[in-house]
Amino acid sequence: MNPVRTIERIIKAPDIHWVGNGFRVRQYFPDGDESPMLDRMSPFLLLDYNEPYYFEASPFDTGVTPHPHKGFETVTFSFSGSIEHKDAAGNSGVIHSGDVQWMTAASGVLHKEFHEKEYAKRGRLFHALQLWVNLPERHKNDAPAYQYIPATTMGRYQSLDETIDAIVYTGAFRHITGPAKSHTPMNIYKLKLQPNSWISISENMTWNTGFLVINGTGSANGESIEFADFVLFNNDGERFEVESGDEGLEIFVLAGEPLNEPVVKQGSFVMTNKTELLLAYGEYKNGKFGREEAIM
Repeated sequence: MNPVRTIERIIKAPDIHWVGNGFRVRQYFPDGDESPMLDRMSPFLLLDYNEPYYFEASPFDTGVTPHPHKGFETVTFSFSGSIEHKDAAGNSGVIHSGDVQWMTAASGVLHKEFHEKEYAKRGRLFHALQLWVNLPERHKNDAPAYQYIPATTMGRYQSLDETIDAIVYTGAFRHITGPAKSHTPMNIYKLKLQPNSWISISENMTWNTGFLVINGTGSANGESIEFADFVLFNNDGERFEVESGDEGLEIFVLAGEPLNEPVVKQGSFVMTNKTELLLAYGEYKNGKFGREEAIM
């Protein structure tokens, strides 16, 4: 039998902060530009969770104004709501409930994200999550790219007894694969457990692995977990067990092969050394990421 993967720690819900005026998030990692979590959760750099929140109707733009990124990818998961993306490389799109947008900033791009205009005109419950995924050094200067991944293309799994449902975004779960293309090996999937159900999950021992509770209560390896907990596992085994409580449980799972490369982060730039960071800022200031007026 595969060895048990023990829990390193359970990160309780961090304080809420606003990103622009459209994203009310809890940031589970990295907690600063020099946080050890930049390596500990490699290739995942950042996790911002916008738990379900009711927005009043507004005629104004609701979201984040144009801002730069370089050296990594932003991946936005809409659980409930419509999010519009536009970038200076000419990519644009709208994702709705269940969809994903995967933007590869790579060599540098300006983009903005906001609640889709018609959607923002009415009161709505908004629920979303954004990941930043690091790129290996060899891909940090690739051309920017964009993947629109509709809900209808996701990998789907259901257990024989119908107590477990999975949506697979990238990589695989129980031999079901997801449609998103990643630069390095990773599995990202969402699991829904019916009340008082149980599952054993296995991920590569060397991969950094954790999950966020996005609904319900239960336990992981026998330890109690609740809504908005992030469970970080040690890399000392493959198998961990999850059990749901009386109200069921929904978790968002991340497992990825670490890059094992230096990570130097400053704001929205992620490179492998400080010289590259300085060059990135120079490129941005000189307009090489595009112009704001192109996406206003």
